[in-house]
Amino acid sequence: MMAPGRLPDILCPPDYAVRELWAKNRLQQLDHARLPNLEYIDPIFRFGRAHDPNGDVSIIKDWGTTGLMYRQDMVYKTPLSWADFWDLAEEYSGRVVVLDSPGEVIGAALKMRGYSYNATHPEALSQARDDLVRLKPHLLAFTTDYRPLIASGEACLALGWNGDAAALRKEGIPVQYVIPEEGSQIWEDDWGIASGAPHLEAAYAFLNFVLRPEIAAQEARYTGYATGNQAAYSLLDETTRLDASVYPPMEVLRKLERGLPLESDGDLRRRRLWAEIRV
Repeated sequence: MMAPGRLPDILCPPDYAVRELWAKNRLQQLDHARLPNLEYIDPIFRFGRAHDPNGDVSIIKDWGTTGLMYRQDMVYKTPLSWADFWDLAEEYSGRVVVLDSPGEVIGAALKMRGYSYNATHPEALSQARDDLVRLKPHLLAFTTDYRPLIASGEACLALGWNGDAAALRKEGIPVQYVIPEEGSQIWEDDWGIASGAPHLEAAYAFLNFVLRPEIAAQEARYTGYATGNQAAYSLLDETTRLDASVYPPMEVLRKLERGLPLESDGDLRRRRLWAEIRV
């Protein structure tokens, strides 16, 4: 259901929401001929994306990963894996946060056991349940607004997103971000034009503007997330381009999975698991 008020021109949905909005006819088919600056997008983020294979309704804004982060001045062991995260949660009980998001949290438990991030079969979910039950007593919170908790030191270990770690470091907080060695999630946020956009010409002009390399590079510097704009990437400083927490090397990228649509039975099993854990 759309909120009351004026219709928007531009939407900025995450990849999974692109699928949902498209299915509800909330996104307009893009006329690529009116978007000449699409030429700057890396082909791997333009074609073959699971949620929009031909770029029919969306354009990548930025992309990132889900992993773990820790305060280096409070946690004196270096976690390299999801298994390490689970072990450290017990050691730092009450100072650990995880995202209030079932895909990421269940996905982490699944990857720790060698399953796909998107696994839905009962055996995999049973093991994930056991591991999440073991983790839960040590959690301070399920929250997507965890940065203040890390900044204050109330939490020292988190399951979160790489851009948040970058933002905390900009604030002078000694945070290290790790993509666990078992693998994790790669995701993206996108641009799209809303169906029935009242200012269509302006919408296309805006998208061409944000696709300009210098503008996309400016956004990447601000957010701390990776850009899918090849030309913008070349404008970033070498330190950023070589930061493996933002631009993981190929051997790490191969271990990352996108969150995909789940079959109805499997989706129901994961929803039930989350409801049990989240109570």
